[in-house]
Amino acid sequence: MAAPLLKGPRPRPALSAPPRHPPAAERSCWGRGAGGAGRGGRCRRSHGNGRGLAPPGRPRWAMAGAGRRAAAWAISESEPESEPESRGPAAAAPAGRARRRGAPGEAVSGRREQEALEKRRRREAAAAWRLLRPERCLRLVEVCADPGLLKDPGSDAWVKVLSSLDCKCSFEPQAIPCSITWRRNMPNTLSTPDGPMVKTEEEKEVLVLVEPEDFLKCLFSLTQSFVNAPSASQPDLNQVLPLAGLEGSSTKTYSLAVVGLDAYRRCNQEQGRQQALSPGKQSPSSQPGPELSMTQKEILEALVVLQLWGNIEVLFLDTWQELGQHVSALTKAIAKRPYKRQLQLQELPFCTAGAWASGVRVERDGTGLRQVWKRQIQQFNRVSPATAAAIAEAYPSPSLLLQAYEECSTEDEKRLLLRDIPVKSDVGGKDRRVGPDLSRRIYLFMVSTDPDLVLDLST
Repeated sequence: MAAPLLKGPRPRPALSAPPRHPPAAERSCWGRGAGGAGRGGRCRRSHGNGRGLAPPGRPRWAMAGAGRRAAAWAISESEPESEPESRGPAAAAPAGRARRRGAPGEAVSGRREQEALEKRRRREAAAAWRLLRPERCLRLVEVCADPGLLKDPGSDAWVKVLSSLDCKCSFEPQAIPCSITWRRNMPNTLSTPDGPMVKTEEEKEVLVLVEPEDFLKCLFSLTQSFVNAPSASQPDLNQVLPLAGLEGSSTKTYSLAVVGLDAYRRCNQEQGRQQALSPGKQSPSSQPGPELSMTQKEILEALVVLQLWGNIEVLFLDTWQELGQHVSALTKAIAKRPYKRQLQLQELPFCTAGAWASGVRVERDGTGLRQVWKRQIQQFNRVSPATAAAIAEAYPSPSLLLQAYEECSTEDEKRLLLRDIPVKSDVGGKDRRVGPDLSRRIYLFMVSTDPDLVLDLST
């Protein structure tokens, strides 16, 4: 009878069976390689023992990794060179994908170009902003006057005043005779090399100089036209300022300047009285025209028609020196317009970082807030610095004054809360009090929500 088989523990299977045939990298060690000619040839480069065998205690197939690393130079000449193994999905990618490796570099270069362009734009914007500042903006404005303004002997006075400005003046024919226009010559920093380097912009203001005699004749014709016309009809303003055939006249703002109108009327009235005393010496050509008989009321009515229907302002000046001062002031205002427009576009344009002529600097720790409160009270009509200081002494902040209003029980008590605050006189005299009128105005200012409320009843 056969003995039963003893059941013992099964042998653990190997993690991985050795290959039946050694890999190409291993065959290079015992095949016909560079190290030897035959089965037992030596490979002095693949292993340190120089025999082409695995170290003791290590199977030959475990050397596949080492042989695979050396396959680039220890492969047999008799066998074809095999392709390298793929090491993931990236290695199996098509050849066309290799061209996309330049995309990150292109993105970086594009981003650098955009940053450089943005820096250039910021520099140009900063340079343009510096040109618009009040101390430099006059250099960009050019005053263009019609040569007909130089015919009068007194024109040298206003030309002298205008030449004192830091701006360019030129005399060239204008669309309207005896008129003055303005234009701004801005450097075009963003222009192409082939484009213009200076960009010229025409301003909308036009100042027309009118002789007193011509002005009175035009006003008389205007009054006759709208007196005889129906009440609903529009007056013909071309009799005063012919703008019918001018291109772009709707976008312009016109104003008339009349020099010496009062002197002209007085002189003609004196001549009329002298001719009345000696009627035999009168000639038909020396008789005064009907325009000289216009009263001051009729002239004012004609000016109202010009202002309402044509938006034409009339400026009366006595001398040519005043004309030069007016042109100078108007030139400065036109030059500062872009700078003020940029300030209005900023956030909180009324808040400036520093002290100025009529302001107070407030530090981070709150220093200066009490002085601001005093200035705010002093902005009311007929309020002296002593009165503002007395109110600020009694209520050092607007919040404390609002708390005092809330503690009052009646409306009259709130309105007269500040009435009896004593005010110390700067000059040696009696001490006075704030009074009910100012107390009422401050109360309405603090609690009212109506922006159109009139605080001062005396105005």
